[in-house]
Amino acid sequence: MIISVISVWLGLFFGSTGIYDFSFETIEGQTKSMSLYQGKKILVVTLPVQQTASSDSMLFSLDTLAKNNSALIQVIAVPSKEDGFTESNKAALRQWYRSKLGNEVVIMDGVYTRKSAGTNQHALFRWLTHEVENEHFDLDANAPGFKYFISSQGELYGVLSPTTRIWGLSVQQTIRL
Repeated sequence: MIISVISVWLGLFFGSTGIYDFSFETIEGQTKSMSLYQGKKILVVTLPVQQTASSDSMLFSLDTLAKNNSALIQVIAVPSKEDGFTESNKAALRQWYRSKLGNEVVIMDGVYTRKSAGTNQHALFRWLTHEVENEHFDLDANAPGFKYFISSQGELYGVLSPTTRIWGLSVQQTIRL
């Protein structure tokens, strides 16, 4: 009991929040805990909100990646409020995303993903984008297509920019690390 209390106190004092401590709402309105994916690699990808041929291609590639690697990795796709996600376009975006992405991809509801959102930044993205939180990387999700790789032990071990294509060798190699 005393060790438990000390452990909780140290965790609060030193801010040792881990990836599995977060929850989020899906675009379909379900609450999911990151702990559901404990023991599995996780790829968090920021989504485009503009429907273009390039965006369709990205979504198709993300769906293919998720299907081909479903035993290895859970893909969580996230539309960003900073990129234009709003409650008024949510239904249209949900329909578009689901027309391109199968059930292997979990789609979060739109959230603030960038550091510039300050206290409005979703807690998951605060963890992903601040080295003081994740203990490895300090890279902002400042555009659609950012990719954050989390190990099966809950450590952020890779971040790739939007210029790195989902179907590219870099993503495949990072998944296999």
